[in-house]
Amino acid sequence: MPDNGRNHCLLMSSVATIVFGMVIGVLAYSLVVYPAVCIVWRWLRRRSTYRNLLGSNVFSSVTIVIPCHNEESVLAAKLDNALTLDYPSDRLTILVASDGSTDRTVDIALDYQKRDPRIQVLACTPNHGKAATINRAIEQITSDVVCLCDANVFFRPDALKHLVKQLGDSRVGAASGNVRLLNDASDFGRGESLYYRIERAVHTGESLIGSMMGVDGGMYVVRRQLMPKVSPDTILDDFVTSMHVIRAGYRIVYVPEAIADENGTPTSKDEFRRRVRVSAGAAQVLKRRQWPPVTRPVELWQFISHKLLRWLTPFWLIALLIANACLWRQGTIYQITLVAQILFYLVAAVAAASIRVRTTRIGGIAFYFTMSQIAMAVGILKGLFRKQSGRWKRTARTALPEVPST
Repeated sequence: MPDNGRNHCLLMSSVATIVFGMVIGVLAYSLVVYPAVCIVWRWLRRRSTYRNLLGSNVFSSVTIVIPCHNEESVLAAKLDNALTLDYPSDRLTILVASDGSTDRTVDIALDYQKRDPRIQVLACTPNHGKAATINRAIEQITSDVVCLCDANVFFRPDALKHLVKQLGDSRVGAASGNVRLLNDASDFGRGESLYYRIERAVHTGESLIGSMMGVDGGMYVVRRQLMPKVSPDTILDDFVTSMHVIRAGYRIVYVPEAIADENGTPTSKDEFRRRVRVSAGAAQVLKRRQWPPVTRPVELWQFISHKLLRWLTPFWLIALLIANACLWRQGTIYQITLVAQILFYLVAAVAAASIRVRTTRIGGIAFYFTMSQIAMAVGILKGLFRKQSGRWKRTARTALPEVPST
C-alpha cells in the first residue's frame, strides 16, 4: 500500500478511536455517572431530605391553574379531585383555562363554577397554545402561589400541602411533585417505568445538591411573582419557567411525598409524537439560550449533565456506531461492542413489530430507549430548522384512573 494510503488509513483509525473513546466517556457520564452521583447524594442525605423545609405552618393562598384543550373526558373527575384536596378552602382557587376547546370542556367547568365559588373559568378562543393560555391566566391571579397541573393528573389529598410548604424556605422558588404514571394500558410500559424510576431518584438528588432541573409540568407550584410571561410559541413552558426561577436566584425542589397519578400515554405512536414535540422544545430552549447563568455554576453543571448531554444522546449514539464500524479490524473489543450495539437495535426493531416482545423486560427497555432516541433526534432537528407552533393537540386519554385516597 502506498504511503499516502497507509497514512490516510492510520489517520482515519486514529480519528475513529478518539471519537469512540470520547463518545463512550460522554455517554457513561450522562447516563451512568451523573445519575449515580445524584442517587448516592440522595442516600447520604436521606434523613434530612425535607424535614427542614416544612417549618412553615402558614398556608399561602393558592390558585390551581388547569390549562386544557378538549378535556371533557377527564375534566369533571379532575375538578372533583381538586375540590377534595386537604387544603384550607378559603385559601384555594381553581382556575380552568380553556384554550379554544371545541367540546364540552367549558360547559363542564361553568357547571362546576355554579356549584362552588372556588372555581373560576377562563375561556380563550381560538386555540393559541398552552403558553399563551397560561400567560392570560396568570394576569388575573392574585394568590401568593400558583399551582400548574394537567387535566389528567389527579392529586393525592395532601399533595398540594406538601408542595406549598416547601416555599416556607425563602430560598425555594418552586417545588415539583411525584407524578406517577398509570401505564398498565400502554404498549411500552416496562421501559417507561424504568426510565421514570431513575429520573425520580435523580430529581431528589439534584434538588439536594443544587436545584431540580425542570419541574414536572403535570404538577408543580411556583411563587406568583416568579411566573414569567413566556413567548406564545413556547413549547416547554414548564422548563422555561424553571429556568426563570433559577435565574432569579431561587432553587427548585423535588418533593416525593407530594404524589399524583397520571394516565400514561396509551400507544407508542402517541408517545413518539409527544417525545418529538418535547425535543423540539428542547431545541427551542437552546436557540433562545434559556439555561442557568454562569453565576449559578452548580445549576449550570446540572443543566449540562442532565439536559444538554441527554438531548444530544441520539447524535452521540450515531457517532459511536460509525466510529465503532470503522474500528472493526482494530481488535476484539471493538467487534464485541459493535455486535452488542447491533443486537440491541435488532431487539428494539423486533419489539417495535411485536407487542409480545415489547412487554418483556429486555424488549421493553430496548424499544423504549431506541424509540425515545429516534424521537429526540427528529424533534431536535425540527426545533433547530423549522419554526414551531405553540398550539397544542391533546393526546388521547385512556380510562380514568382509580385515584387512591392516601
